Amino acid sequence: MKNLLIFFSIIFLVPTLHAQDYCSDYCYGFEDTICMKHVLKDTASGNLWQTGKPQKNVINSAIFSDNAIITDTINVYPENNLSIFTIRSVASWGDVYGFRTFSGYYNVHTDSLKDYGTIEYSPDMGTTWIDLVSDTLYSSGRNWYSTIPVLTGCSGGWRSFECTLADYGSVFELEMGDTLLYRFSFISDSLFDDMDGLAFDNICFTEFVEGISPIRFVPIQSRLYPNPARDLFTIEFENPEHRLFELAIYDIQSKLQFTVGDITGNAVEFNAAHLKPGIYVYKLTGVEDHRRSWGKFVVAE
Repeated sequence: MKNLLIFFSIIFLVPTLHAQDYCSDYCYGFEDTICMKHVLKDTASGNLWQTGKPQKNVINSAIFSDNAIITDTINVYPENNLSIFTIRSVASWGDVYGFRTFSGYYNVHTDSLKDYGTIEYSPDMGTTWIDLVSDTLYSSGRNWYSTIPVLTGCSGGWRSFECTLADYGSVFELEMGDTLLYRFSFISDSLFDDMDGLAFDNICFTEFVEGISPIRFVPIQSRLYPNPARDLFTIEFENPEHRLFELAIYDIQSKLQFTVGDITGNAVEFNAAHLKPGIYVYKLTGVEDHRRSWGKFVVAE
């Protein structure tokens, strides 16, 4: 299956996607409401997950904008707690024929090992749950481009994570339109610790069918604005040593639209006026050291 993916090219007629379908390939920054209906917070009593501006002693800001999803925006977490939220996605071309990239940021402030978080993936409506951090049974289809997240103890601020999920389409016989679930949990023990808990921000799901690169990339932070816009966009990113970068713009079927090369600063402006309105992916790649960042933006009507 993996060898076939390398040579796979997009030769299918891609059906027209409607607004609700974009949520299979989207970044959850917790500022807008476009796809927030797909973020499902457990209705059980005591569920701590809230969307808003963090206002705690240690976790006191989001990563880019104002909001994040956090185990209570103000109060410390209690003992004997289980809190869950789930993001519902829809299987598309990358899940079935290629691979999906799952990335984001986390910030943790807990009693080490005793209170912790988990990230799980289900390709079959909850019958099977795969722990993306510690599972070994399905690890051949999972590749971490970042350090594997440590969802316990103290992260010392926001930390990024990024991995690819590949070959799950063949293992679980996924079909277009199947429901995929990503479950985020926080568990505390019976001892009260007076600590902040766990937060996530800028959780992104990006699919590609252009093949799996053997290169291991190092994720860096970037910020695109304004978003949405009609023509001019600016991306600011980490590049203190003024290394050489290339920018690539893809549509949501992972088809390359255009590239911008010879970027040596920490910001790049590009004009998307010739693109049709819709959702697009940008990918910044370090030419020399394979550092990378990507995200979504919307070309407005």
